[in-house]
Amino acid sequence: MSSIITDFSQVYPYLDGSKFKDTIVVQYRGDGDVRYRCDVLVDICRGKRVLHVGCCDHLPLIKRKIDNRDWLHGLITECSEYTIGVDIDADAVREASRISGLDNMVAGDVTSAQKIDAISGRKFDIAVFGEVVEHIPNPVAFLSRFRENYGDVVDHIVITVPNAFRGGNIKGILKNVETINSDHRFFFTPYTIAKVAIDAGYAPVEVKMATFMRAGKLKSMLLRQLPLLAEDIIFIGAATPSRPH
Repeated sequence: MSSIITDFSQVYPYLDGSKFKDTIVVQYRGDGDVRYRCDVLVDICRGKRVLHVGCCDHLPLIKRKIDNRDWLHGLITECSEYTIGVDIDADAVREASRISGLDNMVAGDVTSAQKIDAISGRKFDIAVFGEVVEHIPNPVAFLSRFRENYGDVVDHIVITVPNAFRGGNIKGILKNVETINSDHRFFFTPYTIAKVAIDAGYAPVEVKMATFMRAGKLKSMLLRQLPLLAEDIIFIGAATPSRPH
């Protein structure tokens, strides 16, 4: 799958704040398939050592998602070298463990000064934040604190967030309607999620677009030309910031 951004050299000075322009225009590519987010994440995590932050999902959905092979934590566990899941909701961890039969989930707060032994005692190629950041009141502080706590054991982060430009939002605009998860605080664009990540100390590596559900043929053809209409953004960043050359 083609990414919409791999070369950040032109926009990096604006992302890190060393330059300012009130009307910066970022040109994106539309030359590759836009795939289902879980399929993309499985490919990213395949054979890797993975930390899955916010791993449980909504409890009423877990059994159905497992049956449909759409439960992200289970899919990552299957494809990775090893996976540790962490979730702040202890009840959700207990119930998700019971339903799934997996024993690789722990309850804990990744921003707490008290480090989680199951995380700090291992090394991870990737930390996945799947549909988490939009729920957080201060995403820069959240990611910064995570980096301070676990940046020495995590090489890269992968963040998925809802896309402000998604087709459903445009349809809603035409009807003067907003449709949103009641716990969401943000929509993002590819630029703004990269800006948040850089402010938190993560260098952007790649940005992809993805669908929230598997798309049919017509939608797939449309997204191949207009990827910014997709529902999800997938941001990949390096734990050690370095300016691209």
